[in-house]
Amino acid sequence: MTKPPHSIYNNISYFLKLQFRLGKPSLFLLIILIPVSLALALCNIYLPKLIVQGILNFNKLYDIIVSLSILGLAIILLNALNGIIDTLNYTEMLKYTRALTFLKIEKTIRTDYENIESSRCRHLLQRADQALWTMGADSTASKFPKSITGLITDIFGFILFGTLITAISPYLAALLIGTQALHFFIIQSVQKKQYLSREHTEPLDRKLWYIADNSGDYRSGKDIRIYGMNRWFVKLYKDLSKERFAWDRKFSVKYFLASLFEGLIILLRDGFAYTMLIYMTLNQQITIDNFVLYFGVIGSFATWVGGIINKIIDISDASLKLCDLRDYLDYGEKNNRRDSEKTTSAVPVPLSIELDNVCYRFKDAEHDTIQNVNISIQPGEKIAIVGLNGAGKTTLIKLICGLYSATSGKVHIAGKEKNEYNIYDYYSLFSIVFQDFHFLPVSIACNVAGQEKDVLDRDRVTNCLKHVGLFDAISHLPDGQDTLLNKQIHENGTELSGGEQQKLLLARAIYKDAPILILDEPTAALDPIAENELYQKYNELTQNKTSIFISHRLSSTRFCDRILFFEQGKIVESGSHDELMRKNGKYHYLYQVQSQYYN
Repeated sequence: MTKPPHSIYNNISYFLKLQFRLGKPSLFLLIILIPVSLALALCNIYLPKLIVQGILNFNKLYDIIVSLSILGLAIILLNALNGIIDTLNYTEMLKYTRALTFLKIEKTIRTDYENIESSRCRHLLQRADQALWTMGADSTASKFPKSITGLITDIFGFILFGTLITAISPYLAALLIGTQALHFFIIQSVQKKQYLSREHTEPLDRKLWYIADNSGDYRSGKDIRIYGMNRWFVKLYKDLSKERFAWDRKFSVKYFLASLFEGLIILLRDGFAYTMLIYMTLNQQITIDNFVLYFGVIGSFATWVGGIINKIIDISDASLKLCDLRDYLDYGEKNNRRDSEKTTSAVPVPLSIELDNVCYRFKDAEHDTIQNVNISIQPGEKIAIVGLNGAGKTTLIKLICGLYSATSGKVHIAGKEKNEYNIYDYYSLFSIVFQDFHFLPVSIACNVAGQEKDVLDRDRVTNCLKHVGLFDAISHLPDGQDTLLNKQIHENGTELSGGEQQKLLLARAIYKDAPILILDEPTAALDPIAENELYQKYNELTQNKTSIFISHRLSSTRFCDRILFFEQGKIVESGSHDELMRKNGKYHYLYQVQSQYYN
């Protein structure tokens, strides 16, 4: 990318509308701050003039004190109001950034599963997090509206004080504006170069975060110690940090030189301006009290001009970072998210599944992972999908259950194309046990039900645990079904063995009781006895359901009605076990190779 995806103006419009919807009080308080800040600035520069004017006019001390008291009281009230607004706005901006963070979290949870696997989407998520880092007044998301309203304040101040400066000399006003503009272009140039450098710095940041996360991960602890990877991790982190710091150092030097140049410009500019004022006073072109006033005006005018430049720089910098947050929130979705029509309650049970010339290709891949697959599964049919690792079996299942969207072709459930369903209605049709899984750090019962303890069906959880042979083991735990998982988070938590975890996954699938049951290598971590028990119960588990059983062990699929042999993303053989054995093809050969180990 050579330029941001959204202009500054476009981002201002987008995020102010968002703030109006999510944090209206914070926007209202920022707007009130504009006239308060201007009034306070005027009072502050007029106060010295009022004192000098009273002395030069030989006013009575009482009159001077009264005038100063009135103006001083106004300054005190304005300062108090400014402080109150700042305090209130800190809380409101905190609420606003939390609302933005909630939008980001909601997007992450609800977005298409394909997006989560996309490197582009993950990059945007990382950048979105950076825009929301440090809550309240310090996050980029909260600085953006503050900089916008601050810019409006500075523009009004620039016009007001610029009018006064022009009355002295229009050349002086032009000098003050020109020097600040020069500084702006220098800083903006550095910022743009820093923005474009992200292509180099972000891969380093991801690697550093990965090492930081995994070096302290409970599951990585054994490997790091047994295989002596601690020194390797530390060295890798140091090397990557050194490379990352080199980029930070490069831009720190650039910003330092820009600030040094700004200091020199300010010295020359203010020196010239104050020399002109002194000259005009000595030549009686302005009075002493006006000299005091203009002295303050010039200093304030430089502040307003500098404020405009700095706010534009801040807005530009924040806009670049917020482009990523915006792109993440607006990241495209493929699945149908229109209002649910409750169509799933009307579909017949069990359900049919049909894949019509389905292909799937991962982004940037050269070839399709799934190639022109045609499958027709009848309601209540028990299908096995077998093949070697890497054949595309799990990818096919993700297409069927809606986690992936077909590159071409269509998936039909109960005669309806997938995109005709609301995606959450569609998900409700499936109970799935995947190879890769994650348990929440909540109770065993909550993990089985996928619900909070106040609403789950306790008897149903018990029956599911009994079905998979896990009830006795869990009953012996101190808190039984209410035992919390994950020792890292809970002091009294427990960690289940690999076989117990797989049984718990199966219990969760049974509890959901969806019309389509999919088991992806469900016996990989089970001992032979537990595996045999699952096979014996398979007919009971799949009663009145359409089921798909995935395995690379061919002996585990003989109880299915039909077996599909998968190879390189294609169905190369189809039939029952006996039929495929009689064909004497690839299934027969692989079965013979594996059977020697079973014997």
